[in-house]
Amino acid sequence: RRLLLDQWVYQPGLPANAARPDPAAFATVDRAVQAFRAGGAAAAIPYGDWNTAERIRFVNGLPRELSTARLTELDQAFDLSSTGNSEVLFAWLHLAIPNRYEPAIPAVERFLTSQGRRKFVAPLFEDLVGQGDWGRRIAERIYRTARPTYHSVTSNTVDRILAGDAAG
Repeated sequence: RRLLLDQWVYQPGLPANAARPDPAAFATVDRAVQAFRAGGAAAAIPYGDWNTAERIRFVNGLPRELSTARLTELDQAFDLSSTGNSEVLFAWLHLAIPNRYEPAIPAVERFLTSQGRRKFVAPLFEDLVGQGDWGRRIAERIYRTARPTYHSVTSNTVDRILAGDAAG
């Protein structure tokens, strides 16, 4: 089979030999999201069998407003606040913070003080600040520790977020 290197390197679009995604690849995940939305138990979801992309799709597909009981159920079933996968943890914290899910706050602090990728840091600080005094206090406390470890691009962004600049 030909590599079509010229097309891959120099031509616009995808070459003819590019792998095409299976449109049904996330069908199981989407069914699990719908079952959970309908009140199904987290324990019935085959989360442990999924890869990172499936796990992220599941968490991102959940309702943006969930009760503490439902968040606790998810967290306990899948150990979301303790996951070592930054992409999954980000998706989880991006859901947990707007729901003011207190048990996830230690994970927020660990995450924001252990790495400084702007793609994770900025949205989570925005989520915290978006929660008024509750979230702002948490954000400011975490940022006092984290700021010296961030690249200047990240710290400048968070400085703007905390100053209330919507352009962050």
